[in-house]
Amino acid sequence: MSIPMTSQDALWLTMDRPNNLMVIDTVMWFRTVPDWAQVANVIQTRLVDQFPVFRSRAMKKGTGWVWMEVPDFSLDDQITRVKLDEPGDFKELRKFVASQRSVAFAKSRPVWALYFIENVRFEDGSVGAAVLARFHHAIADGIRLTQAVMGLCDLDPSDVTAVGRPFSHPSTPVQVATSVAKETLSDLADFGAAAVRTVGGVASSARDVVVRAVTGDPVQAASEVVDDGKNIFTLGTQALRFPERLMDVNQLVSSSDNRVANDATIPGKYLLSGTSVKTVWSGTPKRQKDADWAPILELEDVKAVGRATGTTVNDVMISAVAIGLTRYLNENGDHKTDELIWMVPVSIQPVEPGVPKELGNHFALVVLRMPIGITDFRECLANMHERMERIKSSDEALVTFGLQRGIANAPSPLAVGLTNYFANKAVGVLTNVPGPRAPMTLAGTEVDGVLGWAPCSGDQPMTICIFSYNGKVTVGFGADKSLVPDLNRLSELFYQGFQDMYAEIVEGVSPR
Repeated sequence: MSIPMTSQDALWLTMDRPNNLMVIDTVMWFRTVPDWAQVANVIQTRLVDQFPVFRSRAMKKGTGWVWMEVPDFSLDDQITRVKLDEPGDFKELRKFVASQRSVAFAKSRPVWALYFIENVRFEDGSVGAAVLARFHHAIADGIRLTQAVMGLCDLDPSDVTAVGRPFSHPSTPVQVATSVAKETLSDLADFGAAAVRTVGGVASSARDVVVRAVTGDPVQAASEVVDDGKNIFTLGTQALRFPERLMDVNQLVSSSDNRVANDATIPGKYLLSGTSVKTVWSGTPKRQKDADWAPILELEDVKAVGRATGTTVNDVMISAVAIGLTRYLNENGDHKTDELIWMVPVSIQPVEPGVPKELGNHFALVVLRMPIGITDFRECLANMHERMERIKSSDEALVTFGLQRGIANAPSPLAVGLTNYFANKAVGVLTNVPGPRAPMTLAGTEVDGVLGWAPCSGDQPMTICIFSYNGKVTVGFGADKSLVPDLNRLSELFYQGFQDMYAEIVEGVSPR
């Protein structure tokens, strides 16, 4: 029995490179050891029996690819039992996860694997276990694979946040024309109003020079109007040199929900921007990879920062990542980088709780231009919030999904070349996964924590995953070992950056 592979799935299958495999890695850990026979039974019934792709190999057929069932398939061939070396702590678990991230699948077998890991020792003295699941991206995107892994567990569906949204558009020509005209007129009006506010602000500052010249502080008043005008001029000239920075100009002349203005930045992001900025981790990746994760955060602490600043959990976490990256770059002598581009996956179909109805790749990659070098926490949060809101209020995901489909249907050499062209504009992939809000169990054993890593493509050196589960937030870092030889230091700087942010914004204590 064979099943045709979609062009999207086949693209990921053919993107494997020895130095950047298209494999999604997920690890979950337990404070007690599960009954492995029961775990295997759950995997057999909820994954293997339900989805033929898990008992199939990828085969070339004509100009395309198919999933061909393996006649002698056995789940035992997909599972490896592992016992961590002493002391068996999380450092040893991280080392094992990192060691597997560079191991390719044999295309003669199903392209996934599970590791049942024992002797995982926790700080409180308990001895538990972990499961490392590795799936090739051709099976499904990370969002659906995460859902599939969650589907192995027992949990209350009401504790799971649905991810993704459908793209709905007017159906008739009249409805389309009416909707576009209405939206465009509204957004153009917003252009005018925002521009008036911006220019008016400069004019108002100019009037203040006269008033404050009389009241006693003309120098300060004059410097303020110069700064306002310089801000407009600087952003305008930056947009001429770096077309992808048109969004910065949009911040002056449109509201964050102005779809026309936000869509106008898309060509600059994808077509006009250059390769990823050269910095301490730039270079050609090698085979060996690393994996690490920072000390776990309390979700309530993250929400507290958000409440105090009018930002979202996502804004806070990505800002903390930006602060950690800034400090890492500074420690390595880079004080000039002011922005990093990240690829962020967005589901283009809703993902509901439970085992997914279908697998495959149903996502788009949008660009996040992450500000670097902002040391003021509130300014960093406000800037990040503005950027995220503009991405949400745009058609970028729809545009990039169409672009991905076009690339997937192109001849293989062209598809690979285009994929690398776009991938090399970014430092890597940044994911944020909202997991279950309450504990879940696997074969009756409670899951203590879970985390995943998306693959890098092209010459990308790094991937970062933010995963929230059961009132906790874990941030995982994956990187090329040769380009980021001290990944643990990046985890430390991220964690300390969040602690400093929390102390200053929530507790009112300035970090030392």
